[in-house]
Amino acid sequence: MNSIRKLLGQRIRTLREQSGWTQEQLAERADLHPNYIGQIERGLKNVSLDNIHKLAVGLRINLSQLFNFDDQELPAASSRIVQMLQQCSNEDLDFLMQHIEHLLDWKQK
Repeated sequence: MNSIRKLLGQRIRTLREQSGWTQEQLAERADLHPNYIGQIERGLKNVSLDNIHKLAVGLRINLSQLFNFDDQELPAASSRIVQMLQQCSNEDLDFLMQHIEHLLDWKQK
């Protein structure tokens, strides 16, 4: 099973490659560091909502397109979570992200 980080990273890499851009070119367009782009694409970084937005702007796509995963790659529960998040306001997403990050930090300790 792939983690959501890896799925998002694979999706970003696919979209970047479809645009014919290097990691450096995407980094410049998204105002992020090229090494960070590489870490995201490998699923090593838990990307903040602000940086997800920067990536969407840099890729010149709608934010929702970043999460347009192939249904076969996501387990049913993850697919439902993505659908629910797509219906949330930005304020609700910020609130949820803070709590998710807190829970993940707590779990790693």
